[in-house]
Order: sequence, then structure tokens, then C-alpha cells
Amino acid sequence: MPVCTLTRPVPARLRACAVSAFLLVGSALAAAPEDARDPLGTRVLRPEAASSFWEGGSLPCPEAVSVPDPLHLADVIDIALCRNPQTRQSWARAKVQAAEVAIARSSYFPQVDAAIGVQRSETRNVPGSSGRTSLDASVGFDYLLFDFGGREASVERARQALLAANWAHNGNLQDVLLNAVQAYYQVFATQEAVISTRAAEKASLTSLEAAQARLKAGNATRADVLQAQTAFSQSQLTRTRAEGEASVSQGLLANALGLPAHQPLRIAPPPDLEVQRMGEQAVEALIATARTRRPDLAAAEAAVRAARSNIDVERSAGRPSVSAFGSLGAGWSSPGSDPRSGAIGLQLRIPLFTGYRNTYRIQQARDQLDLELANRDRLSSDVALDVWTTYQDLRTERAALETSADLVASAQENYSVALGRYKAGVGTVTDLLNAQSALVDAELQRIQARYRWNLSKAALARAIGVLEPELARASVHPGANPGR
Repeated sequence: MPVCTLTRPVPARLRACAVSAFLLVGSALAAAPEDARDPLGTRVLRPEAASSFWEGGSLPCPEAVSVPDPLHLADVIDIALCRNPQTRQSWARAKVQAAEVAIARSSYFPQVDAAIGVQRSETRNVPGSSGRTSLDASVGFDYLLFDFGGREASVERARQALLAANWAHNGNLQDVLLNAVQAYYQVFATQEAVISTRAAEKASLTSLEAAQARLKAGNATRADVLQAQTAFSQSQLTRTRAEGEASVSQGLLANALGLPAHQPLRIAPPPDLEVQRMGEQAVEALIATARTRRPDLAAAEAAVRAARSNIDVERSAGRPSVSAFGSLGAGWSSPGSDPRSGAIGLQLRIPLFTGYRNTYRIQQARDQLDLELANRDRLSSDVALDVWTTYQDLRTERAALETSADLVASAQENYSVALGRYKAGVGTVTDLLNAQSALVDAELQRIQARYRWNLSKAALARAIGVLEPELARASVHPGANPGR
């Protein structure tokens, strides 16, 4: 490496050499901490933001995300994608992998180094005591010219790994979205359950009062009142538990949105999800769509391609490589001479024996490819099963929702008849309490049926790989025909 040396009056050429070396080192140090610098354009290779889908729309997230009161489904989607830390985790992995692509590409550029050394040496307490000051500066480069495709394979491996990270980020966004939608509907279902159990508690009180009135009139026994009292106490316990479950569901929703679990949230009555009438499609078509749209399957395919490129990388490590190198230096010392040096040339590197390291690294890369192929094939099979299961769940829950409406209507009519008969003195308290219990169960089944129906549609969209903010926002309001 070239060097510049100085003592007293430093020659102009050496001053220029030192200044040049200092400038090279200074520019390299100044470029390092600049986070905004992206000379190889890696930003376009990964999602724009933590809330953005790869090759999809970008959701702008303000620095301070406000929480509307009440929360609508669209608000839940936006806040979850912007605030949930899981989205930032997968985005950070994608950014790290994008930097790996740039690192691999850097091998196509020459590596330039500058060095500066200043030294002062003295000899004392001997005859002819003397001192010497020197300054050395050098600039050199090393440039890989040919390596049997090793650089190209390294870049391709990093690129495919980045694609895998990008698709994994998409899958993570869909998981976050699904969890937020599920938590949102769960809050509504538990709140509806609280309303239903309070109505059941009121009905139980009515039954108890009717039993007490008949007891006073001499048309009932003390056992009737005790049975009604027991039913009333049980309804109070059921209502208390329903209120506790509603509080827990609010904490789960807050967590899904990236908010403190204790933050109070109030939601608007949610719409029923519309997922482009997916349930009407043939299941074979849904599975075919899933195999082209599922981000985790796309990530697995990219991992397979990265593993194939890694075999080429390991093969090239055992092959010759050709590099160009050069250096320029100057030195100055006082007392002493004023040397100049320079060199340029080609270097052929031939690996002869590495203790079988390259052999086993190639074998390891091949085995890794087999592993990635097995992972992809297993995931492809799991995707088909996932679509089949969620498709059948959707059909079941749609039928259950239609049936639950009829169940509630008949249970309500049965309870009204039983209460009227009991008050008229021609019915038994057992008939009344059974009708009352059947009505409570029917109401809760209706609430759960609607909850599971909406979740089964969201789960099917996730299984197919199309659960995105725009799809979840395309919904209809309560009261629409549930038989889609």
C-alpha cells in the first residue's frame, strides 16, 4: 500500500498524498452512519412500510394513531396494521434481507482502501543520539474479475431469500388482520351475550315473581318458588360470567391493535363480512387460487430457489478465481529518503485442498435444498387441507346461522306460551323454566352462529391468501340476508 511521510517542511507531493488519503478515509467514515443513503436502491426491493403488503397497496400510518370512539371494522384493520408490533418484526426481517442483497451486489465493485501512518522514533543515551519522524500514506484496490458464477449465485441467493422474507411479511400482515377481525367480532359477540344474559336474568325474575304470586294465591307450592329462585340465581351467575368474558375480549382486541390491554374500547355494531361470495365457488377452484395467492407458499418457493442458488455458491468456492489488484504509495522521513511505490497486477487463486470443507459444504447445500423442497410440498398439502376445512366450516356456519334464527323464534314463542299458561294456573313451573332455559340457549346459539359465520369467512379468505384490508372493508350491514 502507498505511504506518505513527513517531518519538517513536507514536500508538496507528500502533502497532496496525505490529504488525498485523509479525504478517502473521511468520505468512507462519513458515508457509514447515513441511514438515508441507499446507493444500490434496496428500498424498492422490500415493502415500503411495516403496514404495506409486498407488491400491494401501502397503508399510510401517521406517527400518532388515534383510536376512534366507537371503533368500526375499518378502524380496527388500520390500527392493527399500523400499531401491532408483529408487523414491524416481519418488516425488519425484510429490511435486513434487503441489505443482504446489497452486500452480495457489493462484490461487483472494486474494494478500495486507504491507510495513513505517522511515526516518531528517537534513540537516547547512546553515542550519536538521533530521532526520526515519518509519514506514510497508501491507496490500494482489489477487484474480483471472475469466479465461475459465485458472485451471481450469491446475489440470486440473497434475492430469493429477500422474496421469501417479503412474502412472509405479507403472511404476517394477513395473520395480524385475521386476529384483529376475530378479536373485533369476539368483542361484539361477548357484548351481545351480556345483553342476552341480562334479558334472561330479567325473564328469570319474571318467572320467580309469577311463582311467588301463585304461592300467595295458593295455586303453587314452595318447591315451585325454590325452583324459580334457583333458576334466577343461575341466570345471575351466567350474566356475571358473560360480563367477565366481555372484559377479557376487550383486552384481547386492544392487544391485537397494539394498544395496552387495559385501554377501554367501544365498538360500533359490526357489519357481516363480505368475501366476494367465496363460499359459492367450487372448492377445487379455491384450492387452485390458494396455491397461487398464499404468501407462505410463495415464501416457501422462494426459499427453494435460494437453496438452489446456494449450491452454486458453494461450488464456486472450490473453483479458481481471478482478481485485479493495485496500489500506490509514497513515503517521507526525516532524516531519510523520499520513496515512491506502485503496483498493479492479476492474481489467480486456485483452491487445492481445504480438508474436504468444500465437499461437505456442497453436500450440506444439497441437503438444505431437499429440506426446503419437503417443506414446500408439505405446506402445499397443508394449504389444500386448510382451504377444504375452512370451506366446509363456512358451509356449516352459514346453515347454522339460518337455523339459529328459526330456533330463537320458536323458543321465544314457546316461552311466551309457557309463561302465559303458568300465570293462568294451567302450566307447571318445570315447563316454564325449561322454556326459559331453551330461550336463553337459543339466543346464545344465535350470537355464536353469527360470530362463527363471520370468522369462517375471514378464515377462508386467509386460507386462500386474499385476506387484505380492502377485502375486509367490503362488507354489508347487519340485517342483510345471511345466506350468502
